[in-house]
Amino acid sequence: MEALTSTIQEQTRLRWDDNVWKHLPKRWGHSFHPMCSYLAMFPPGIPRYFIEQFTEPGDVVLDPFSGRGTAPLEACVSGRIGIGIDLSPLAHILTAAKVDPPRFDSVIKRINELRASYKRPNIDGVPDDIKMLFDGRLTLPRIVYLRNELSHRKRVDRFLLASLAGILHGGYNDAMNDSSYLSISMPNTFSMAPNYIRRYVRKNHLHKLPLDVFEKLTAKVQRLFKNGMPSTRGYAYRANARNFSSLQNPEFKTSNVKLIITSPPYLKVVNYGTYNWIRLWLLGESIEKTNKKLLLDDKHGINSYENFLGDVLNQCERVLRPDGVCALVIGDVEEQNKNAQRKSYNLSEGVWNHLKQKTKLNFLTLIEDSLPEENKVTRIWGKTQGNATKTDRILLLYKDKLPHPRYPFSAQKVISKLLV
Repeated sequence: MEALTSTIQEQTRLRWDDNVWKHLPKRWGHSFHPMCSYLAMFPPGIPRYFIEQFTEPGDVVLDPFSGRGTAPLEACVSGRIGIGIDLSPLAHILTAAKVDPPRFDSVIKRINELRASYKRPNIDGVPDDIKMLFDGRLTLPRIVYLRNELSHRKRVDRFLLASLAGILHGGYNDAMNDSSYLSISMPNTFSMAPNYIRRYVRKNHLHKLPLDVFEKLTAKVQRLFKNGMPSTRGYAYRANARNFSSLQNPEFKTSNVKLIITSPPYLKVVNYGTYNWIRLWLLGESIEKTNKKLLLDDKHGINSYENFLGDVLNQCERVLRPDGVCALVIGDVEEQNKNAQRKSYNLSEGVWNHLKQKTKLNFLTLIEDSLPEENKVTRIWGKTQGNATKTDRILLLYKDKLPHPRYPFSAQKVISKLLV
């Protein structure tokens, strides 16, 4: 493996370990990106770097684990066709809102229509875990009203649902008596467990702010459209990555995908349904069914995870062009031996060693991408952060033809292009 990596690096004269995306500003990227926080998301600079290196405008870029839609959005922003696939209902809503957005004036018009036709709904049936988060006089009734009125099947409504999910809960300065988020001041913008939240509220003597949801939603939409619309439209599917090639998409039927850039679910780290339970309630989705359908809890062993990715790579082979490239961002995990000692396991290398005889894709290189501890979302759990480590690795594969980066002599040229 090391010899092959060295040979290809010499051929391309590109230092893969530069991690040049780290030179971009922390909040770099299109204004749609911060629509809603999402666990285990990668920064937009990573997919954009590989998009610039291995694709041309008009090419097709796919992420079969799209999360909040970072990679397909970057594809659409850069004039490519972005496709995002995810089983999570929240991920699907966010990806679809970004790659197939409505016009700004249509969104504002819809908010005004909803405001004009508002009638206070009965909130008696709302779960107590939800009631503890929002003011019951002004805020919660409006959230429930929008929950009842908005349809994820309509482009404008879907964008509003995604935007509302983004301001549903988060932290604020209590002294200001105002917030861009609708909930009590929560320690994170993802869903902590209900009992944890109750203890947090008591400990910090928090109170619920009566907020005009229509006003806050309008302000959120205005922020999102700061950079206008992406250059091209893409596709979003709520589907299983194990069999996505069967989707009725013209780019899949013709094996026309140039780049696959994705971050598969982290092994033994995140239960995606549980940590999105508040937003799943907004979407009318069951947490239990979501967890069961995603099968992404920490009960998976390494072998089953590697077999799972083998199924996904099989799908990738089918849709890639002969000159296609596949980049998998895979996090290292920690294992505990019989002596209760913990050690880091290079999962990406393990995945390749397990699958290299079972795939027609070829190994290009393995790039280490270490994150500072303070930048890892799971840092908040302290000693209970599960099996997350600070190291991600990018497993870079290609189909038939050895790829040639567009900027082979200086990776910094990519950054200069993106900072314009």
